[in-house]
Amino acid sequence: MSDVKSKIMQVLIEGAAQQDATLGSGYPFRLATWNIRCAMERKFPGVEWRSSDLRKELIELAKDGLVSKCPNESRIGQAVWRLKNCKSR
Repeated sequence: MSDVKSKIMQVLIEGAAQQDATLGSGYPFRLATWNIRCAMERKFPGVEWRSSDLRKELIELAKDGLVSKCPNESRIGQAVWRLKNCKSR
């Protein structure tokens, strides 16, 4: 897994853990591309994170089966990504 993909997964898993601590487990963790970008900028400052680059990596993660694009929450220009159940969560 590339460095960018592992960083994206790290941000998503930490967000899911925070959601589980707040709401309890059982809720799917979803995050829009823009919000992933904002979280990446907070977690890894000093690196320019472009939404188009993140989108390409997220598509690859979807092909790997780690995330999926939400068909109902996504809209043109803003995709919403759902973290699938993974071992590290």
